[in-house]
Amino acid sequence: MKYVGSELERLALSDSDPDNSDLLGRSAFNRYYYAAFLTTRETLGYMQSNWKGTAHAEIPNLLEQGLRKPARAALRQQVKAGLLDKGDESRLLGELNATAGTLAQLLRLAYDARILADYEPEIKTTRDGNVICLKSHKLTTAGQWPSQANTHCARLKRIWKDIGLA
Repeated sequence: MKYVGSELERLALSDSDPDNSDLLGRSAFNRYYYAAFLTTRETLGYMQSNWKGTAHAEIPNLLEQGLRKPARAALRQQVKAGLLDKGDESRLLGELNATAGTLAQLLRLAYDARILADYEPEIKTTRDGNVICLKSHKLTTAGQWPSQANTHCARLKRIWKDIGLA
């Protein structure tokens, strides 16, 4: 998906017809969003199989709220068993919350851009030099969503494993 997004971005920047450039740029926003979304969905499925089918709009809420309950329960058991101390419990829960919160923010922002790109064609993309914008969203920033999501998802998997849930 990221490759397709970058190719669409390249085509949008090279097309002199503003209508074609708009269509290509919109599609690039969409592909970048889906690259980040699919990575996150796969990670959630790794963490708990029934999370894999979570709806787009619900994923940020799951990241911010849903991960906490199983994590807290597993951490309490490890502290009770003497495998972790309270400091480890607090650190791991803090890392989980911070990483999941940052990923949720990224997905909300990317989802907002995707909705604009897909459902509001009357709002045209603009260009500032070699940067295509859709309202406040920059395509150069959108191109970073997939790698940022990969980084956050790798952290989530590591934390999940450290908690003892993987």
